[in-house]
Amino acid sequence: MQTSIQAVRARTDEPFLERFIQAHEAFVLRCASRHAGFAVTRSDDEYSVALLAFYEAIEGYDPESGPFGAYASLVIGRRLADHYRSQHRFDVETPLAPQTFDGTVDRESADAAMQQAVAEQMSEAKHISAQEEIEAANTVFEKYGFAFYDLAASSPKSDKTRRSCAVAVGTLLHSPVLFASMQSAHSLPIKALAQQCGVSARTITRHRDYIVAAALLIDGDYPILCTYLQTMRKEAEQCVR
Repeated sequence: MQTSIQAVRARTDEPFLERFIQAHEAFVLRCASRHAGFAVTRSDDEYSVALLAFYEAIEGYDPESGPFGAYASLVIGRRLADHYRSQHRFDVETPLAPQTFDGTVDRESADAAMQQAVAEQMSEAKHISAQEEIEAANTVFEKYGFAFYDLAASSPKSDKTRRSCAVAVGTLLHSPVLFASMQSAHSLPIKALAQQCGVSARTITRHRDYIVAAALLIDGDYPILCTYLQTMRKEAEQCVR
């Protein structure tokens, strides 16, 4: 959430734009690597293409479309696909449809076999990138005393509890004071959060790790992991309106 807010600010604040882009160079590299299917470095053409696409994403971002990280990753993927086609990375006599790079294969197309091969390569790259995101998230989570694969134990099991957690997450993301307190102390301010969002301290305590993880992932640069939190993010936004 904070990243999305910053992206909106970067559109009209040039000094902040430069700092914002510099702060997200690692994110750009991760996205470029995922879409390219190999570890992209700053010396690769893919990085230059991805960096320009990231700037394009800032200019064209609409907060109503969802988290900025997911949108930026989509734009980077599209621009890299354009780059590969322009460089004739594939046979020019059988150009691939852009949706192939999102994993969609037209089974009735004459180049269905090639589309399938590329889709599988992109799927593998996405899996590798997801593992990288999990590792990156774990370096943050460990400061709070849990790991990514511990979250199953604290995940809400019923719709009622999930909605309560969404309220807590939404309140946390929309309260700079509470969020900053959590980040500085690496501890969820349970009492203050309960008072502000109306969810019982008992429920928040029981699902502490899940609430912390959801807030950090939605606020951070984890486009792949955030795809598994789309329902939570939408409910969190609705709950604080």
